[in-house]
Amino acid sequence: MNKNRGLFPLALETVTKLTDEQEESIDALILRYTQTVSMIQDQIFRGIAYAEQEDLSDKSNRDKVLLMEKLGAIRSADEFGTAAILRNKFSHHYPEDAKQRIERLNLVVQEADFVIDTFRGVITFLERKEY
Repeated sequence: MNKNRGLFPLALETVTKLTDEQEESIDALILRYTQTVSMIQDQIFRGIAYAEQEDLSDKSNRDKVLLMEKLGAIRSADEFGTAAILRNKFSHHYPEDAKQRIERLNLVVQEADFVIDTFRGVITFLERKEY
């Protein structure tokens, strides 16, 4: 992420001047971001629920996130929900204009910091629970 930090915030004028290497680096950042959010939501949350003897079979992703907040594994279900929405928008390539895409790209740096903090918080939770 630090490699890309100097490119942000992006603007319409600067996006057109990105080199191929810089574009590939931003694409890699987006990929790592989406994979990390998915890993936390789909794998780590499932493991925590299993350890806590919580049944997730009939729960939506939102319900899983609310459960993680209730258990104390994450600070805020709403904040994690924002990270998941951003992940979805990158993963599913919703049609948008250039200005919206740039706004979303600028958000990924801020949200990436949140996701890293969330991961650290989950580790602290697991250590506290002695899992």
